[in-house]
Amino acid sequence: MLRKITMIILFVFATIYHASVVIFLYHRFDDARYPTTNTWTYELERHIQLVKELGFEIWTLKDLEDYAYGRKSFDGKAVIFTVDDGYRSVYQHAYPVFKKYNVPFAVFLQVGAVGYPDYLTWDMIREMLKDGVEFANHSFSHEDFPKFLKKMPLSDVVERFRNDTRKANQIFYEKTGYQMRYYAYPYGHYLQEFFDVLKEEGFVLAFTQNPGPYTPEYGFYEIPREPLLEDWATEKHVRYILSRKPLVAIFQNFTVENGKLQLNVKILNPKEVKTAALYVSEKGTLQTNLKDSILQIGPIELTKMYNRLLISVRDKDNQEYVRYWLIYNVQGE
Repeated sequence: MLRKITMIILFVFATIYHASVVIFLYHRFDDARYPTTNTWTYELERHIQLVKELGFEIWTLKDLEDYAYGRKSFDGKAVIFTVDDGYRSVYQHAYPVFKKYNVPFAVFLQVGAVGYPDYLTWDMIREMLKDGVEFANHSFSHEDFPKFLKKMPLSDVVERFRNDTRKANQIFYEKTGYQMRYYAYPYGHYLQEFFDVLKEEGFVLAFTQNPGPYTPEYGFYEIPREPLLEDWATEKHVRYILSRKPLVAIFQNFTVENGKLQLNVKILNPKEVKTAALYVSEKGTLQTNLKDSILQIGPIELTKMYNRLLISVRDKDNQEYVRYWLIYNVQGE
């Protein structure tokens, strides 16, 4: 069993990007049976209206790919609309709204669920593809892959992830003739080792459920998205998340050993840090030591398998910069 997970990032980026790209994440629409994953279409309409009022461009995943790989110059504000799983309410309720406003969107599809009650059919998918909707891989089985480390070696978990990803892509291609090139991790859970698998299998971008804006400094396989549901679908919350800028930092040490978190991180952007806050989901806001834009914390005992870490800082103008990370603790429950 793994007892230590360490991430050390030692590279420094030559360019600091000043653009802000926010990827919205939805699941179900107008479905009161599942309030924790539901968004009402009147809220979706307001989100579309709001980003247009605030001067945001609305991008496709292909636009984001070009930006991430340096093929698209951009110094403004952009939003991308994405929907996970492929529930039928996407076709019945959200699709007409997106068409009404001529807004592109992408569906991350659980391929193994296609055709089941509450899910899209292949005829619906083919119709949406012809209309320009982007489809991307959200696995075949929708398994929580990192959890398998509890009962099998890392190499077997990685192979299980690879086989599932291949199966989803193969079936989608056979049914539609389209090759999926983007991936969203089931439940937003992932391991660093999955990045190489996705690259080897021809995927160019991968998406998490870590909130926050995106900047190319974050790389290609750990792209944040903002879930917009329940209280997080309000106009007040959407305005707030659109106001934040991406934090750029270097982890000089990020270790989870024997269930204890310890980290040392240097903030690169913003260059001048006035205040800093660090939040871990099972612990809340934690006391931090900030000196010369370097944050230190730990050791902090963790009991859960999954946590999200947030670092939020403000510059001299009180502008907020944020980034979230997934923390995986193999000994947690």
